[in-house]
Amino acid sequence: MDSGFIFEPPSDEEIEELQSEYEEDQGEEVDVEKPSKRAKQSPWDFAAYSESVSDEHFRRRTTSVDFKITKSLQQRSVPIVDNDHSDSEFDQHEDYKPEDEDDFSNAGDTKSFFAPADGASFHANSFMELNLSRPLLRACEALGYSKPTPIQAACIPLALTGRDICGSAITGSGKTAAFALPTLERLLYRPKRIPAIRVLILTPTRELAVQVHSMIEKIAQFTDIRCCLVVGGLSTKMQETALRSMPDIVVATPGRMIDHLRNSMSVDLDDLAVLILDEADRLLELGFSAEIHELVRLCPKRRQTMLFSATLTEDVDELIKLSLTKPLRLSADPSAKRPSTLTEEVVRIRRMREVNQEAVLLSLCSKTFTSKVIIFSGTKQAAHRLKILFGLAALKAAELHGNLTQAQRLEALELFRKQHVDFLIATDVAARGLDIIGVQTVINYACPRDLTSYVHRVGRTARAGREGYAVTFVTDNDRSLLKAIAKRAGSKLKSRIVAEQSITKWSKIIEQMEDQVAAILQEEREERILRKAEMEATKAENMIAHKEEIFARPKRTWFVTEKEKKLAVKADKVILIIYINVWDDY
Repeated sequence: MDSGFIFEPPSDEEIEELQSEYEEDQGEEVDVEKPSKRAKQSPWDFAAYSESVSDEHFRRRTTSVDFKITKSLQQRSVPIVDNDHSDSEFDQHEDYKPEDEDDFSNAGDTKSFFAPADGASFHANSFMELNLSRPLLRACEALGYSKPTPIQAACIPLALTGRDICGSAITGSGKTAAFALPTLERLLYRPKRIPAIRVLILTPTRELAVQVHSMIEKIAQFTDIRCCLVVGGLSTKMQETALRSMPDIVVATPGRMIDHLRNSMSVDLDDLAVLILDEADRLLELGFSAEIHELVRLCPKRRQTMLFSATLTEDVDELIKLSLTKPLRLSADPSAKRPSTLTEEVVRIRRMREVNQEAVLLSLCSKTFTSKVIIFSGTKQAAHRLKILFGLAALKAAELHGNLTQAQRLEALELFRKQHVDFLIATDVAARGLDIIGVQTVINYACPRDLTSYVHRVGRTARAGREGYAVTFVTDNDRSLLKAIAKRAGSKLKSRIVAEQSITKWSKIIEQMEDQVAAILQEEREERILRKAEMEATKAENMIAHKEEIFARPKRTWFVTEKEKKLAVKADKVILIIYINVWDDY
């Protein structure tokens, strides 16, 4: 690996040569200071990463939940939902007042983990001031990026020097571009005759990986830099082929990346120059600690490491000590800071009234928050039930959770991004990092478990200076979190009282829908049983037809954490004891 790529910035001669090369390729001079009259590109494209859901259903011989809902609606003789939203009774608003002030002053106390690095500037008037090359400036212009955000202004110049960085900034502040731009700038001067994987970007969720990959592809559109996506749920063979071609950048989730490193031929990280951990605290929360440690161990010690997240807590401290060397700590707009454009409300769900929570939600979504709404549910099952209820109520909604295939998850994001549906019903898989432009409202149907989760959820709206609403359903069991939210919002927190007449109406409608919901769920269960039987039969046929070829393949190995090793040893001991006892009986 060329050591100059790691630590030395390009010379003036290299810069002039590269820029003249790109100008010749384009055939004309591009004035990056003049605003483009062409339509602004979107950095996100979720549709291009997997087969269409209709093709997937055809291949699996199943039908979508939307098809089942439509069939159920056609079979219903009299419509349950009327379109008259002119209820005589309106929702009421009032300033939130805590029921008691005990220990209120200590609720939700948050402290920024990092202090700004000495000498770091969080202000720049344009991307030209950050010493970026012409191809990247053209991409920024095409994407509509005119002025760097504080985290970008601080991070880009320092990252270009090869320093290790820990970056923290308010959600929606452009952290992806903050690490993508300096990484791409340095890759422009890589030794092109030696293809190698030079950059590894790790994210906690597949959807965030797709989003990061999509943005890097857009920023690198005027360069010859290649980027590869490696996540679960998509074709392993296609990813293996892409990795063998030695792309410059790999965007991955930890588990699938380790799988390829252990089982794919000619795939390694020996020439890695930059390691980036995006949403690092979430990586640890989701249990990827052992996988991250393993990947860090496989990376060359002589590398640049950048660690980014909306919140950087003390839980990340050990990871920082393990993977970074004398890092600069950058904190631009701490994530605990409340966006001034965010309106926060709570809806109190009193005890004995929790059965009406779905009715409260449908009441709000049918007449108050009617478009560009993300609804966070607590479980995958709850999200799916809400999707069915919304469909039967003629409200256009998509669902996003772990019980869906990757194609279905990406299609849900694409439908919501293109506003083909008004509501995205999701679990916390959508709470981190995803930047879906134009989200107007976030509804916490299930109260988040802590203030950090709340911050990330409501961070899907009121992004980059846009206005947004955050509505949280709270029960008597959520009083401690409610205090923390109240302290964060201050006097701006409102309490919404949903009209009783509307709740009663929707409670009756949901009761009438229950038979249809049960029928749809039963049809899905039958499809799963049939598909499982077909898969087992196909597997048996393949084993018979291709027995020699299958057994000739090298056996796949899997990464096992220390905890899993101990559990396996414990299980073996139990089996051994049972075997000895049985033997003694004979």
